[in-house]
Amino acid sequence: MLTALISAVASAFGLVVDKVGLSRRHIPLGIYVPVLFVLLFAFTVILLPFGGYVNWDVVFYPNILFYVLLMVVIAIAWNVLFYQSIQKDSVHEHELIVMTAPLLTILLAAMFFPEDFDLRVFILALVASVALVLGKIERKHFVLSKQTYNLFLGVILMSLESIIIRELLHYYSPIALYTVRTFFVAMFFWAYYRPHTQRVSTGSWWFIGLSAALGVTTMLTRFYAFESLGIIYTTLISVMAPVIVFIASWEILHERIKARIIISSAVILVCVALATMYAAS
Repeated sequence: MLTALISAVASAFGLVVDKVGLSRRHIPLGIYVPVLFVLLFAFTVILLPFGGYVNWDVVFYPNILFYVLLMVVIAIAWNVLFYQSIQKDSVHEHELIVMTAPLLTILLAAMFFPEDFDLRVFILALVASVALVLGKIERKHFVLSKQTYNLFLGVILMSLESIIIRELLHYYSPIALYTVRTFFVAMFFWAYYRPHTQRVSTGSWWFIGLSAALGVTTMLTRFYAFESLGIIYTTLISVMAPVIVFIASWEILHERIKARIIISSAVILVCVALATMYAAS
């Protein structure tokens, strides 16, 4: 559970850092994203000697290579949509759409990985996901913009990538798989944006570096949690990330937070506690 919890907390703080960097410090997207992924790759490579296992007997099979290619293409697509949304939307509006990802991921995981299925945890995960959405949704959110549609597509792709990653973790260790993923995504974004890094101030480098450190922590702990806990339970724990974002956006970014968000947060915490109790029994 600890790995999933660390992933949720790091994800929440990473979103706030990204929001501040892109919208408050006005770091251009064409610099932020490629530099971020180069740093993600660099930080992960450092960890390779400590856990970079690959099953070389099977990783070059056509079906495994296809999964890797699909993972990279999907990762590129949803990251573009994700960071465009962070730059243009407020944190809580962005998170409202992203918070639908756990619900979709849970449903997909139940279909593709029945060995991870526990009815009690599944129901609690659904309750927590629905509570998360109901706690934040408002009438104005039913008016969908182009940016909203794009982020919804990003959420779908994000959920699909989780399923592919869970499958690839049979053949790669989490560190090795994330190294492969960040290498190819970094190469694509660097070639696409061709950033002029000399324009990046020292303060911006520190901001992007902090985001990269949180990103590596988020993804590696999530990968390890997928491997040890399964997707459904890991996703349930990850639902706590938006709760942390709500608090951070209220305290740090001075965005409004309502009573029903507090109620939905309480429901989520109860669901997580019950699921943890069932998992331990």
